[in-house]
Amino acid sequence: MECSKAPKGLLVDLVTPLNDKGDIDNDGLGSLLQKVLPHADAVLLASPKMGEGSGLSLKLKTDLLKKATAFIQGRIPIFFWISEDSPENTKKTLALLEDLLKSYSYKGGVFWLDSPLYYHSNRGLYGHYQDLTLNTKYPFVLYNDPGLITMLERPLKRCNIRTNILKNLTEIDKIKALIFRGSLTRVNNYQKALNRRPDFRVYDGDEDRFLEYPSMSGVLSIGANIAPQIWSNVTRASLGMIEEDREKRDYLHQIWEMGKVLKDLKKIYNPNPVWTIKKSLVDLNILGFHTCTSVTSPYDEKENVLAEFISTHAIE
Repeated sequence: MECSKAPKGLLVDLVTPLNDKGDIDNDGLGSLLQKVLPHADAVLLASPKMGEGSGLSLKLKTDLLKKATAFIQGRIPIFFWISEDSPENTKKTLALLEDLLKSYSYKGGVFWLDSPLYYHSNRGLYGHYQDLTLNTKYPFVLYNDPGLITMLERPLKRCNIRTNILKNLTEIDKIKALIFRGSLTRVNNYQKALNRRPDFRVYDGDEDRFLEYPSMSGVLSIGANIAPQIWSNVTRASLGMIEEDREKRDYLHQIWEMGKVLKDLKKIYNPNPVWTIKKSLVDLNILGFHTCTSVTSPYDEKENVLAEFISTHAIE
C-alpha cells in the first residue's frame, strides 16, 4: 500500500490487550481488531493514552506491531507511536520497528506517530526531523498534545509545537499529518500555516471538539474501541464521506442522536478511559483480560455503568 497521503476519517486509538502475565494478548488483539477494522480508516497502536505506550517495553511494542500487522494485512493503515525519553532512544526504537517490518516485507500502510516535545524542545526540531526521516521507509505523523507534556517530570517551557516551527516541518515531505489537542485558536493558526501543503492532514485529538466543530481530516477516537460503527457513521457524515439523501427529514436527526450517544458514552469512560474500556471489552467477550500497565491508575467502579449503557443503546 502506497502511503503518499495520510487517510481521512476515523482513527481508532486502540487499547493494548494484555494477558494476566502482562504479555500481548494475541486472541484479544485479534478480536478487538475484528470489531474495529470494518469501521476504521486507520488504527493507532501503542499510543501514549489508550495504548499505554509509555508503559510498554520495547519487546512488547515489537510484539504488538508484529501481531497487529499479521492480522490487519494491509487492509487499513497503522499509526504507531514511537516516542521515547530521548532523541537517541526514539531513533533506536524507530530503527528496530522499521527492521521488523522489513524482515517480513510488510506491504501495508504504516505511519510513525511522534510526539516531539515529549523528548525534544522546539529549538532544533527541523534538523532533528531531517535526521530522523533520512533513512526511514515510512512517513510520519506529528502528535501535539500539551496535556501529555505537562505530565512529564521535567518542566518544559513550551507544551505546543510553535506555529512557525510546524510550518518549517511541513517542508519535509515525509511528514504527512498532525494529530492535535489544544486550543481552537492554535489549531486555526496551524491551519493557516499549512496552506502550502493541501495534502497535509490535521486530525482532532479531542472527541468533544470534533463532535461540535469537526475538522476536515478526521478524528482520533477513544470511544471507537467500544462503538466503532457509531463513530464511523458520525465521522463520515461530518466529513461528507457518505452518499446519503440529505433531503430525508430524519438524516440530520439520526446523526445528532448518534452524536449525543457518543457524548454520553464519553462521560462514562472519561474518568479512567483505559481501565473502564478494557473492563467493558472483557464484559463484551472481546478481551480476555483487563490487565493494564503501571502507567494506568487502578479504578474502582462500583457499578458497571458502561456495560449497562452499551446494553441500553444496543451498541455492537
